[in-house]
Amino acid sequence: MACAKKCDRCGKLYEQYNLLNSKKNPNGIMTLNLDGQRRYYGHDAMDLCPECMKEFREWLER
Repeated sequence: MACAKKCDRCGKLYEQYNLLNSKKNPNGIMTLNLDGQRRYYGHDAMDLCPECMKEFREWLER
């Protein structure tokens, strides 16, 4: 049975992808805040459809 997801960026429905624990193939992002000692405080994870993840990775790798 497939697990439908909704992209938190564009709102598109999509099926889960990249389910393996691979740093090279993420399927979502999480933002965080860093304090003065570099401790971090995470925020909610955001699901991204394959197209939005591709655009995000292209932007990030510039």
